[in-house]
Amino acid sequence: MKKNRLNKNTTGLLINSRLFSNRFRSGFLFLSSLSILGGCISVQLQGSKITNAKDIQYVEPKAPFYLIKSISADHAWMSKKTGNTISYLSECNTGSDSSLESLETDSLSAIGKIKNLKTESLRHQDSAARYSINEGEIDGKQVQLALLIFNRKGCSFTLSYGGLKKEFEGEIKNFDEFKENFQVP
Repeated sequence: MKKNRLNKNTTGLLINSRLFSNRFRSGFLFLSSLSILGGCISVQLQGSKITNAKDIQYVEPKAPFYLIKSISADHAWMSKKTGNTISYLSECNTGSDSSLESLETDSLSAIGKIKNLKTESLRHQDSAARYSINEGEIDGKQVQLALLIFNRKGCSFTLSYGGLKKEFEGEIKNFDEFKENFQVP
């Protein structure tokens, strides 16, 4: 497992879905549908600039996940096997402290026929956190999405794992490991 320390913002690159076989296209459609959300809706105050968090520590998801470029997340990984994705989004200097519930609602807004399967309040690094598993539809496909949302040091963090419903359970352990190792010093 490779441990990373981020020191600067990254830039996203759109993925051309024609490069992928059908199983990857499903994951791409899921990830690109989530990019419509922008992660969460922020109100930027005059003179402030929304930035990504720095010095985040995490362990990259194990194979079959590999790093992909994404405009909708700080970093994202896609499974070569299923097209499922693991990602995180950080937003700092938003000018408002959004509730965990509103951040979750924003993150789920692109999913149709949404149904909450599990929600729990917990602590992540001594910060209040919200964990949920939801299912619904994107482009007529049944999908599931797990979210861990928390605020820490003036930033909001959304860790997500999602994919087709039929493939979701098979790789959730990768997301569980990612959540456990995600640290904001």
